[in-house]
Parts: sequence; C-alpha cells; structure tokens
Amino acid sequence: MSNLLSILVQALLFHSSFSLSASYKEASEVIGREVVNFNYAWRFQVGNYDIVSCPDSDFPIEFNDVQCFGLFPVATASNSDDCRGACCGNVMCSVWQYSDYSGCWIGKITDCHAPDIGRVGGGGRKTPAQPPLPTTNERTSRDYDDSAWEIVDAPHDAFINGEYDERGSTRQGYLPKHVIWYRKHFNLPADWKGKVIWVYFEGVFKGSNIYLNGQHFHYEDSGYTSFTVRLDKASSVFFGDGQENDNVLVVQSTPNFGYSGWWYEGGGIYRNTYLVAADVIHFIPNRIYIATTVNGDFHPHYPGDISEGDYVDSVTLDISMDVINDDNRKQKRYYQITVFDADGRQVGYTMSPTYTFKPGESKTLHGALTLNNAEAWSPARPYLYTVKCDLWAGVMTDTINVTLGVRRVKWDADQGFFFNDVHFTWKGFNNHNDFTGVGIAVPDRINLFRAQSMRAVAANSWRMSHNPPIPVMLDIMDKIGILVWDENREYGNDSIWVANQRSMVKRDRNHPSVMAWSFCNNEECNHGDQDKRIAKEFRKVSKSADPNRPVTANMNSNFGNNLTLQLDVQGFSHQPGRVFDDFHKQFPSMPTIGSECCSCPTQRGEDFPDSSNYILGNFNADCNKAQTENQLNRLFVAGCMVWTLFDYYGEPSFNGWPHVSSSFGSIDLAGFAKASAYWYRSWWLYNGLQNNTNGGVDVPLNPPKLVNPGASPTEDNAEDGYLVHIVEHWEENEAAKLRTIHVYTNAPSVELVVNGQSQGVKELVWQGWAQWDNITYEAGYITATAIDDKNSVVATHTVLTAGDAERIRAFIDVPNEDTGTGSALLLDGQDAGMVSAALLDGSGKIAHGSSLNVSFSIVSGPGRIVGVGNGDPACHEPNQATWRSAYHGLARAIVQVIEDQVTPNRHRIIQIDRDGGKRTLIGDPTASRASLDGIVVEVSAPGVGTATVTIPVSTDPSDGVLTTARKSRQ
Repeated sequence: MSNLLSILVQALLFHSSFSLSASYKEASEVIGREVVNFNYAWRFQVGNYDIVSCPDSDFPIEFNDVQCFGLFPVATASNSDDCRGACCGNVMCSVWQYSDYSGCWIGKITDCHAPDIGRVGGGGRKTPAQPPLPTTNERTSRDYDDSAWEIVDAPHDAFINGEYDERGSTRQGYLPKHVIWYRKHFNLPADWKGKVIWVYFEGVFKGSNIYLNGQHFHYEDSGYTSFTVRLDKASSVFFGDGQENDNVLVVQSTPNFGYSGWWYEGGGIYRNTYLVAADVIHFIPNRIYIATTVNGDFHPHYPGDISEGDYVDSVTLDISMDVINDDNRKQKRYYQITVFDADGRQVGYTMSPTYTFKPGESKTLHGALTLNNAEAWSPARPYLYTVKCDLWAGVMTDTINVTLGVRRVKWDADQGFFFNDVHFTWKGFNNHNDFTGVGIAVPDRINLFRAQSMRAVAANSWRMSHNPPIPVMLDIMDKIGILVWDENREYGNDSIWVANQRSMVKRDRNHPSVMAWSFCNNEECNHGDQDKRIAKEFRKVSKSADPNRPVTANMNSNFGNNLTLQLDVQGFSHQPGRVFDDFHKQFPSMPTIGSECCSCPTQRGEDFPDSSNYILGNFNADCNKAQTENQLNRLFVAGCMVWTLFDYYGEPSFNGWPHVSSSFGSIDLAGFAKASAYWYRSWWLYNGLQNNTNGGVDVPLNPPKLVNPGASPTEDNAEDGYLVHIVEHWEENEAAKLRTIHVYTNAPSVELVVNGQSQGVKELVWQGWAQWDNITYEAGYITATAIDDKNSVVATHTVLTAGDAERIRAFIDVPNEDTGTGSALLLDGQDAGMVSAALLDGSGKIAHGSSLNVSFSIVSGPGRIVGVGNGDPACHEPNQATWRSAYHGLARAIVQVIEDQVTPNRHRIIQIDRDGGKRTLIGDPTASRASLDGIVVEVSAPGVGTATVTIPVSTDPSDGVLTTARKSRQ
C-alpha cells in the first residue's frame, strides 16, 4: 500500500523516504488523526435491475427485427415486458431489446442497424437530466444477508473477469457491464467517538450511491474524481467492537449506463479507499496549496553534468491551509511549518500566532518562508522537499506532509517550452488506465513499470488520457521526473463537470510533475463553441485553485473558438503541419503543443498484415516519422505526445470483433515491447543523447530496459549510444517467399546480412529506418550491423529461424532492477509483480509460432495469480485465470502478495474489518514474520515441461513502490 493520499496524510516522525502519499500509512502514530487502509474485505455482487412497469409509449421508436449494439444483458428479464420494465427501472436507460434466443439487453441508443428477425424492442425514451435518485433496496440494509457474496479487495475491477460477448459494446471491449454492489462490514473504535470520521474514495466507477446502515449519504457521478463520505454524524452509526456494533457501508454503482468513454472504462471500487479519523479541528482534505516563486537564476552543481542537477538563488513558498472547526465549541490552534530536504534535514521553519475558530467555522491560514540555494526539481534530477504542516493546541493535533519540487516553467508562443530556463521539447505519450489481467485496478508497482517504460523509450511526458489519474501515478511522476498533462473527464454545461475540474486541480496542484490543466478531449471540447460561459467557468475554477499553471485542452477542431480564447496553451489532436502553421499566424501570441498525435497501430510479432484475417503488421516507422515531425519540426510547437505507449482494453482495430483491445501502443497490453518501441528508443533516446543543443535536459538519464525476453544482448549498445533492431522475424511462410526487411537504428548506416550474404548497406535519415525489398527467404538467420560515421560496428542484432517449442522458461519482469521496478515485492497486502513465460525451441530461441496454453501456479510463498494476458488483441480467453495461450511464444501472469506484514497500524485494520483475513492475511503487529521466503511461481505447457522463478518478498519499507521509484533516479 504505497499510494496513500496526498494531503490527507501525515506522519509524526519524519523520514527521508516519506512522501506525501507514502506518509499516509504511518498515520496511526500521529496525535489527532488516524488513516486506516480500507481496501480489504469488501463483499461484492453483480446486481439485478429493478423492473418497473411503464407503457410502450415511453419508447416511441421501434427497434424490431434489428440488433442494437453496445447494450448490456439483463438476466432476470425473461420476457419483453420485463425487459422494458428493466429499462424503465433505470433512469439512464433509453433503449431495450428482447428475443427468446438472446434474452434482454438494455442501455443507450447507439448503433441499431443489423438485421435480426425475431428481436423486439423500443427506444427514444427521454431520460431524466438529474442523476439517479437513491431507491429503497434490500441490499442497502444493515441486516441484509450477504454471506454468499464474493469477498474482494480494492482496488477491484468488477468486469475484467467477464466473458467477451460480440453483442456487447465495441468501444468498451465487449465485456458486459451490470449494476454492481459492494458491502463493507466494519467496527468503529470506541475511542473514535467525538472525532470527525470519513471514508476517502480515490475513485469509484461510476454513478455511485453510498449508504451507511441503510441511510443514503452520497451520490458521486464521476468515475475519476476522488471524494469523501462523512460517517460520524450519521444517526445510524455504531461505535465499539463486536457484531452488535457492526456498521455496513454500501456502494452501488451503475457503470453500465454511466460510461461515456470510447475505450474500456471498467467499473467498481478500482482505486484505494481509506478510513480517516481526525481531530474536530483539522486540515480539510486536498486544501493545502504551496505556491512557489523562484528568485534569481538556476546554477548547475557541475557544469556539463545535468545528472547532478541545479540549484536556485532562492525560492519563496506561499502556503495556504484550509482548516475547519467541526466542534460545537470555540477552538484555538496555531500552525508550525517545517521544510525538510531529500535527506531529512530541516532547511526551513515558520509558525503562526494562535487563531480562534468559532463552532463550524473554516479559515484559510497563510504562511510564507524562503529557502536559499534551493535544489531544483527536473526530469534530469527530480529533487523533492517535504513540507510538514502541523496544527497545535499545546500538543500536535493534526499534520500533513506535502511534496515540494522547485522549478520554473515558461510556455513560449515562438520557441515552445522552457524548463528551468532551458529549452525543452515535450516527447511523450498518452495512456489510458488499464493493464492486462487486472483491467483498471492496476497495482502500484505495475503503474511504476508503466511509468518506467516511458523512460525506456525516452519519453519525458505523460498525458493522463482522458481523466485525472490514480494519485500514486503523480507521486511516481514526481519521483522519476516525468512531466504530466492532467486532464478533466467531462466538459460542458453541467455544474457537476465544473466541480470535477475544480476537484482535480485542488487534489493534484502540489505535484511538481504537473505542468497544465486540460479541460477536455477531442469532441467533448466542441461544447466550448456553443457557449463561451462554459469555457470561462472552467478557467475560473482552475485559476482560483491554482493561478500559476496554464489551462489547455486537447482539441481536434474549431481552433480559435470560444474555448481557445479562454486557454493559455492550445493543444492539438491529430493535426497536419499546416494547421499548426495557420493557427500560429492567426494567434501569434498563444503557445501550442501536439497533445495527441500518431495513431500508428501494430501487433507484436506480426510480419504479414492481413486485413481479411484482422491482422496488423509490426512495422510503422513511416507513420511514426511523418506524424511526430508535424510537431517536432516546428520550433514554436512545444512538442508532441503520441497515442499511445501501451495498448489498452476497448477501442479495437478493424472496427471491432474479433479484436477486443486497441493496437495503438508501442508496448502491448501485457507489457511486451513491440518493434515500434525500439524506433522510439533509438531516435528519441540514443540520437537525443548524441545530438542535442540543450545539454540533453529533455532526454531521460539512466533509462530502464524494455521487456523483451527474446532480445539480443548486442542490439542495444547503451554505452556507445546506439541501437539496432530488426523488425521482422525469420520464419517460414509459404505465401511470402520474398520478404521486405526493416531495421530501426539511429546509426548513420546499417548493413543487412542474410545467411552469410550481404544485402548491402543503407544510410539513415533523421527518424528514419532502413529497408530491403525482395529478400528471398531461406531458413537460417539475418543480421543487422549498425555502423557509425567512423565505419566502426557499434551494435548488432541477429534473428534466427526458430524451431518448435521444446521447453519453457520463466522471467521476473517486475520487480526487476532492469525495468526500474526494484528487487522485491513488499508484503503490504497489495503489491504485485509480473512474470512472463517464454516457449523456447531446442536451442533456446523464442518459438515464434507457438501458441501453447501456459499454466501459472503458486508453488509456495505468500502470493496469488490475479491476472493473465499475452498481448494478442483478438484473444477472448479469461483475464483472471491461471492459464493463457502464448502469443508468439510469450504469456504473462500478474502475481500479488497475500499478506500485510508492514502497515504500521495493522492493529486498527484487525479491529475495524469484520471480514478481515478472509482474503488477505493481516499480520500480527506484535510479532515479526518467521520467514521471508519468496513467492515460487511455476509455469508449464503441454509437452515442454515446467520452469520456476522465485519472486523475492520484503518487509523493509525501503522496498515500497515510491521509495523504489525514488531510488531508481539516484
């Protein structure tokens, strides 16, 4: 449990490894506030639909003898009347369809055209504009019998383990969605009486009603906004131990109707939850803001060596803290603010006079201090301070740690972007929120792997597409030095959406990695041309919460409209160069950036694209080069962010089935590198280090490696700064005796040798590739030799013809120092790693053509298999199983720890969770674990034997995810 909440958290004892989030888990040691992991032991069930009688006239449009796609099944509706009633029972439903052979399907009107005799239905219902009202349901009752429900831990994706259904939503990846229910049984400690108690949800998808002991407390429309639910003032709340004091928190969500994305958005309590008990006068969640003013110049510690970083003459901190008195009496408090450097040394301090708070009164307290010769935060050296904010009344009653990074940013209409006074080119990627096997409930260390993979391909920036991320992602970006484009989900004339924008800014504004606030994405931005009040309101709430960062939007049309006029930076989505030029002429004082570009789909290992069989090729350098250069060749454009680094569930190629996941990434859904990743690594990383005019400040230092079990040890020559990679494989294909071979390299020239015969030398242009046509196939090998400008060989890559699979091998990809993800999993009850299985021929080469079923099992140790994958976008096998067919010889498993032996306040978890220990073991806080034997994972496949690997485990907090991220940059 490494990603705890930004400004809710605190720690009485400071340690240099603490961050804002990391310190959350030490909360039990702080006077006045306790924060308890609330992720364990939620009871879960897929719900039924309420069937409500309504007339045919509510659905004036007939949908008979056609099939509407993108609907969701209702198992309890056994006839057309019940099916119509199920739609009537959900205020967000506008169309229903029923047939004897396929049952009932309901949802929103989408694509209704495919002939289907015997299907009846209706649509056109005018649904209420207001959010769904809470209805009486037996599942909300404290006494409801949920003993048969499944017990799950959050983060949890409710749908990723479903069966793919061709009748389902193409955009959502054909995984059916339903109404879902969670119930959490817990006790509140008796000594918490008189405290303020709330549950903090980092994110629940979507359209969620929250109940406590049958009483409705909260409705949350957004699936991406973090929110709190106050418990202590409930008339039905119970304090004390035992079943008689059992409290039941119920979360009911309707992600089957609430989604708006054209990608898989999942559903459920897919982010962390925390139970918080605070003093009656306390810091309001997400309401501390530290504004920095850099004074003077940036000075390098060692000129010419950016890895040692810069310092500034001084930085002024202006700190505002919102504090509320929830007592019915007057209260007095004063604050102390202490600043610690990265080594835990105190470098700044200030305190206030005493303030008097009336009952129910909130105040914004202000503090200021100056740090001289302050260390700078940058992608080259992401140096972080910790600002500790305390409330005192003779004793410390509340405290929160806030991460601080000192940097200066300038967006320039003519020269793009400057970071710490040096020109900086954005070279980044967009990404959605999911990963193979686990869907949108991505474990922290897997998110660290995803972030480190950005650095592996030399990306320096990440656009959070198209929603605010889980908070730990920003903690990771702060620690490894990646710039962030933070983005709101919904944009338009809705007060809820405006509030979501404000919430995002307030939650994320203290992260030094965040560079800009984006209002919207693509078509959603077009609302701004209809009503300029919308854009003005979004700008107003953003600037009131953070006046220092620019506001922007990722737009694909209507540039120069009412929305543009309210932006500080214009973002462009998939536009040709002339659009940038025309805009720059029309708006010469507005900075610009290619915030989304380059949708260049590929499939790993596919050498022969075939649209008739729904197969994409593995080569796309022509697309990458042409589309990135629309931005990179223009000085006035700040840079570009490619769509995407990782494949993701939903939005499949070929307009859908049999594909169920996207293919835009340079890394597949299972984390295996495609050839495209090597194109970016060669040009953006190695060429960037060799040919730079700004000292390489925008090129990642000490980048991790890509995950490719079949990689040649000589193709990636990091020491000399060259890479060479053959795109295609060298395998038999009767339909392709003559081949085209592509090679990616940043060397000036490259030679191709086929079975000992040279095919000639090709010279490279910037961001180019080498290509040989009409190469006759004959089993054996092909070798690419990269040659520098001194005619010396600097890197080689050989691809051999592989035989049939004869044996199997297992690899630990996470945790792994090579991937920047550490050396052990932390026994915190939630940490997770990645194991890959490779099918090999007799000589140890990847059996490229093998698709054997690979089984994964835990032989011993504190682990479980929580997800599997292989990167094949057309694979319909279950995502949460213990087996997966190999795709081009590779398969993946996600392994999660099943014990919490490190959370400091485990005694509170044991005391609070009524179902504690039924899924994850909560270790006795008074005893140490007898053994730290690792998790032994066995992989096997028919006819090739077995192999094992042991994932190390640890109880040392320095092996936590955020500390691992920080150490990877030291």
